[in-house]
Amino acid sequence: MKDLPILVHQRRAMWRDLGARDQRDLDRADKVYARWARSRMKSGTLMGWIAEDGGKILGGGCVWLQPVQPRPGYNLMIQPYLLSMYTEPRSRGLGVASGIVLKALEWCRKNRFLQLRLHASEMGRKVYIKHGFERTWEMRRRIKKLSEDS
Repeated sequence: MKDLPILVHQRRAMWRDLGARDQRDLDRADKVYARWARSRMKSGTLMGWIAEDGGKILGGGCVWLQPVQPRPGYNLMIQPYLLSMYTEPRSRGLGVASGIVLKALEWCRKNRFLQLRLHASEMGRKVYIKHGFERTWEMRRRIKKLSEDS
């Protein structure tokens, strides 16, 4: 729980890097994410890792045990999902993201999960491919624009 403010900061920075610019939207998202993450950390369904060097934060990421329906060959009602991956700009290219991915994979193996899923930004794809992730086919359709929600 002590790392929650760091994870919230990194998630905001991740969204900024992906193009989110409206400060009010980012502020609201921070509050909602902090409540969401705190609740899941307390229940044990969200694990976070922070990479540090001499007290300096380098990056981090989380695994969420996402509820899913059972399907052929997979009877569990949860699947691990990698999210909120972020590396501070001054630490990029040093293997920070790879280190977090390896920790997450190690945790999944130890807990006998058969796969780890994620949605990758273009910036992160090389890291995930390097660690054996494969692209899958997923589609989406927006029902209404975000600006219509307010």
